[in-house]
Amino acid sequence: MSSQKRNIIIGVVLILAACVLLFAIKGVNAKKTTEKKTAESQKSLYQYSDETVNTYMISSDSEKITLKKGSDTNWHIDGNENVDLIQLSIDQAVEYLKELQYTQKIENGSQRLADFGLDRAITVEAVSDSGKSMKVTVGNATIDNSGYYIMKDGDPNVYVVDADCGKALSYAPSSFRNRYPQYVDYSNIDHINITRKNGKSFKIEPNPTGEITDGYGEYLLTGAYSFSVPVLTDKLADNIGGPLYEIVAADFIDNPQSDSYYGFDDPQLVCETVDKSGNQCTITIGNDADDKTVYAKFSGKDYVCTVLKEKTDKILNTNLFDIIGKHFVNESADSFSRIAFSTGASNSEIDINNGKETLNGKDMSSESFKNVFTLISNITMDGEADESKAKAEVFAITLTKADGTDEYKFLQYDDNYYAVERNGKTEFVTGQNNIKKLMDAVK
Repeated sequence: MSSQKRNIIIGVVLILAACVLLFAIKGVNAKKTTEKKTAESQKSLYQYSDETVNTYMISSDSEKITLKKGSDTNWHIDGNENVDLIQLSIDQAVEYLKELQYTQKIENGSQRLADFGLDRAITVEAVSDSGKSMKVTVGNATIDNSGYYIMKDGDPNVYVVDADCGKALSYAPSSFRNRYPQYVDYSNIDHINITRKNGKSFKIEPNPTGEITDGYGEYLLTGAYSFSVPVLTDKLADNIGGPLYEIVAADFIDNPQSDSYYGFDDPQLVCETVDKSGNQCTITIGNDADDKTVYAKFSGKDYVCTVLKEKTDKILNTNLFDIIGKHFVNESADSFSRIAFSTGASNSEIDINNGKETLNGKDMSSESFKNVFTLISNITMDGEADESKAKAEVFAITLTKADGTDEYKFLQYDDNYYAVERNGKTEFVTGQNNIKKLMDAVK
């Protein structure tokens, strides 16, 4: 036999062997796939992934609702179509039901329902357009919180499903309701108006010139005092922004009585937020509903609801002096063109032109000017003033900027403080020590 024929025969044999091996491997894989599918089917309570579901029912001991998909493809409460719902949560629950898998089976577990929390449980049912029903009752989470106990309708056994599935199926009927007020972008606000029945009303708005320093002056407080005051960002978040953002409905009243019944005709609090895209939300807070909640009305919503009193009380009871920065002057020295001082008996004037300072017409050293301006910048609001206690003027400063003039008069108040009259309004006191240092520096 020639070597050529031998090579051909060997090649054919190798090809046949490869084919046999390939078919053997395919056979093994097919067997494994079949076994896997069989195992999966044995762990399935429902296998209706191709079914279309447009009806979903949830019931508990205290409430029951039927949800249906409308022509807009959104879920609605049957008979109360105007109620806002969290669409994603409903879709998720339905998808879990359509292809429901379990991780553990407890034979005849229905004979001891209380052990699994199935005696006071949530029952859910999805019905497909072809009439197929997927109905289960959901009980407690397992001890390790890795799953939930459920019971399939008509099945005497209890099953354990994974935690994500169990949680999605265990929501009470009202949990699918959208509890949030109208949307606004709190990271991009135009302003927040707060009206308080028993306290100063005010407005929060972004500082048009930007943050003064880190955590200070990103926002301004206006309306509470005679001038806009920079606020401390963390204090604003703790006392106003955070509580306002966290106001959500606790319970719903879908057929409310008159506004006066809930106190909305004379509200404790009204919070209006507008973002720079024009989205607007108004939250009106009325009477106390109980010791933990108050009645609330959200703009754009048909219902009255209750919200947590701890959130609204935070805004109602905030002392605005606690959230503001305490410096009267927040601008840099080059913002001013003239600074005038008066001690009653004598007057002095610093003029600033093109970075050059003169005192009463004579050249002034940069070091001296820096010292004086630092002392001006250090004048702080050390408390709110009782205007009736303000007495004779001790010292005065007039600061002239491109956009106007601010006049500060320091009036005798008590042994430790001067009252500060700013542009004719006496609202704060300041410690005497810094003013005396400034007077000495001017002299």
